[in-house]
Amino acid sequence: METNIRIGMNSWIIKDGNYGDFSVGDKNTFALEFCGGGFTKSEKRAIKLELIKNSCYRFCGKVIYVRPNVWVIDVGVKAFWESSPPEFISVGDWIEGEIFLGIDPFFYKDYLYKEDGIQNLSYSWAIKRIERNATPWLMTLNPRGGKLLTRDDRQEHWVDTNSTDAWEDDNGRADYVLHVELCDL
Repeated sequence: METNIRIGMNSWIIKDGNYGDFSVGDKNTFALEFCGGGFTKSEKRAIKLELIKNSCYRFCGKVIYVRPNVWVIDVGVKAFWESSPPEFISVGDWIEGEIFLGIDPFFYKDYLYKEDGIQNLSYSWAIKRIERNATPWLMTLNPRGGKLLTRDDRQEHWVDTNSTDAWEDDNGRADYVLHVELCDL
């Protein structure tokens, strides 16, 4: 089982009251959410979770739960996606592709844990490091009118911080990467 991973988190998750701010050294319990694309069935039967950058990974994992509204994969840790699963997969299949791993915004802890047959997806984590996205913002025009804020990917930059400050960091629009390790609370 993968014990050290990086997970993404946007400040809205804290500002909505789902969690408090996080600090290096904290221990917390939460589930992991994934999203991604380009999934294919895999002939490999070995768990793989290879960091691409930030909290994005190349993976190979086993599908362990499938319902019309949510599915779960095991990539060394179990993670869910509240979405319709690809039509070609079923429980027991091995798949591969690329995923983003993030903290459960609230879906699992508020209601998905009640799904019939879903396993416990909550883990205890120690926060080892926190990075905040310090990439400058660009103001662009939305094709439908109005303005759109996007990050200037040509100047991507992350800074270490001892804690999140969801209300103040980046004017309340901060993105973070939490470096976490499985632990016992």
